[in-house]
Amino acid sequence: MDSYLRQVLGGRRPIVVANRPPVDCQRSADGRERITQGGGGLVTAMAALARATDAVWVAAERGEADRRLSQRGTAGAPAEVVTEDGDHFKVAYVATDPAAYALYYNEISNPLLWFIQHYLWDLGRQPILDARTERAWRDGYVAVNEAFADRVVKEAERVGGPVLVLTQDYHLYCLPQLVRSRLPEARLQHFIHVPWPTPQYWKVLPRHMRDAIVTGLLGNDIVGLQTSLDVRNFLLTCEENLGLAVDHRERTVFVEGRSVWVRSYPISIDVPQLEQLTQHEEVRRQEQLIASWRPEHLILRVDRTDLSKNIVRGFLAYERLLETHPELRGRVVFWAFLQRSRQNVDAYRSYLGAVVGTAAQVNRRFQSGGWMPIRLEVEENIYKAVAAYKSFDALLVNPIYDGMNLVAKEGVVCNTRGGVLVLSENAGCHEELGRFALTVNPFDIDQTAEALRFALMLPQGERQHRLQELSRTVRHADVTRWITQQLQDLRDLVGD
Repeated sequence: MDSYLRQVLGGRRPIVVANRPPVDCQRSADGRERITQGGGGLVTAMAALARATDAVWVAAERGEADRRLSQRGTAGAPAEVVTEDGDHFKVAYVATDPAAYALYYNEISNPLLWFIQHYLWDLGRQPILDARTERAWRDGYVAVNEAFADRVVKEAERVGGPVLVLTQDYHLYCLPQLVRSRLPEARLQHFIHVPWPTPQYWKVLPRHMRDAIVTGLLGNDIVGLQTSLDVRNFLLTCEENLGLAVDHRERTVFVEGRSVWVRSYPISIDVPQLEQLTQHEEVRRQEQLIASWRPEHLILRVDRTDLSKNIVRGFLAYERLLETHPELRGRVVFWAFLQRSRQNVDAYRSYLGAVVGTAAQVNRRFQSGGWMPIRLEVEENIYKAVAAYKSFDALLVNPIYDGMNLVAKEGVVCNTRGGVLVLSENAGCHEELGRFALTVNPFDIDQTAEALRFALMLPQGERQHRLQELSRTVRHADVTRWITQQLQDLRDLVGD
């Protein structure tokens, strides 16, 4: 992979730009500093490129741990950071005013943009935009994007020669145009990990904000999105909201004498790394623990406690399953293995309470003897998550809307029981995996309940066939292919 990536780069030095750095720094119980690769699909995917090409990673300095790491850089150079697994990263931290960063992250990026891009607003009541929103946009989002652009330009000038700037996600929509205005010879590509909604839904934002977002993105040579639907919605947004000329067949936007290519690149997982993890001693120990308590059937979900993940409706569908099929009582457990998400945002704290409350409601209603219908755990433990993937009979992935959802891909690669994927039609990965999953409307709890029952009752041969086809799809289109397709398109569509 390394030699191929360097060949495709054609001498350009890559600069990865993301809000989150590729490493986390924490202190263990004995006070020892532990540096590990960060979690999440974005970091996992881009870390592979950074390691292979010695790329500089520009990221926010988010707190004291990041400040300590940033001090490893001398004379303004990126910090050289080595994880406990021996991975090397060059991280150029962006120091911003804490108040500005809070506005950028907690007022605009989350929840305003996140809610728009996942269709989460109850438009009859929210959002309410006012002078506070305008201040958060100007003094937070735009200001932090400008600080990131300054650091990208500095790194481009420091490394010298032609550069390729690979910007990630919804935190940095204004950055590409800011960089292009100062580095016109650079090549720029932006990948958006979340869904792109319809032009009409973007009109939740005032015109100057929504136009600045799209204009910023059109500073790129290529805009990458997760699915063909996201590409279509982006082209329509450029056409309908900004009045730009668009070629839908060629998936191109024409702006200021340039052609901006818009393409779908379904993000994926590092299959060899995940397979190696399935054999870890701690994963095997967790498997044994699961086997000691699981009943005949195990339904699983692994999620962050994000509103978009639709956890509450999943519990309500399971409640309906137990209502309509009493023969399953005592023979099935729904294990929800969850991780806290954005607990500094009121809506997320409230949603976690609703998740816990709904699980308790189902358990109070149906528990008997030693059987508890829902096993709810809120914990971050990658070994337990992988063991859970290996052990499920049905994996419920029912987001309201998702950019991709890598849980579905991880689950089908790890599973050893002929597990069945029950998948929302609004998950980004449905475009790839829907043929061999059981498709559900995420709002329809009766349909979801029936899909769960059907998943548990499928003959073993059919279950194995579905799982093998899903696993084959993911293995073919893994994270290496995701990266190389983007770089290949940069070379073929844009050139040197």
